[in-house]
Amino acid sequence: MVRFYHGKIELDVPETIYYPREDSMLLAKVLEKEHLRGKSVLEIGCGSGFLSILTAKMGGKVTAIDINEEAVVTAGINAKINDADVDIFISDLFARVKNKYDLIVFNPPYLPVDAGEMDLTYSGGLTGRETIERFIVGVKHHMDAAGTVLLLISSLTGEKEVLELFEREGMDAEVIAREKIPWEEL
Repeated sequence: MVRFYHGKIELDVPETIYYPREDSMLLAKVLEKEHLRGKSVLEIGCGSGFLSILTAKMGGKVTAIDINEEAVVTAGINAKINDADVDIFISDLFARVKNKYDLIVFNPPYLPVDAGEMDLTYSGGLTGRETIERFIVGVKHHMDAAGTVLLLISSLTGEKEVLELFEREGMDAEVIAREKIPWEEL
């Protein structure tokens, strides 16, 4: 178990759950600039619950999901520790999601990996876009009319290809933040 701190948020993160790193911090910076009070927010792939807890503390009505049961339990415990009201349940992307949201946040597994690598916290398939493609196909059915998506990708994933996936599904997409780290750009 590793302890994580961000401002007043304190998390316990088991070694089997994705620990908030540069990608999570970039999404946090973007979220901290948003006006979320009263907005319905869905975080997909909540992991430790960091972004969901941050969003709830900013006044968002947050639902958090993850495919990993241990992540859902961990996020629930961390939400209680931080006195954050977050509805958390298991779902493979939108499989069990019934509602529509003002904001949908996803830090997906986006790294291109060999077919044999199965770590769901970062393995995005051969192109890095397998989970992202499934997400983009389903997301518009769960957004309010004026809804927004925050999707984190890597330069290794293919920015042009991801923007084209949104366009193919009839959605406008643009890059709103970038961060260069030694091995990629987020």
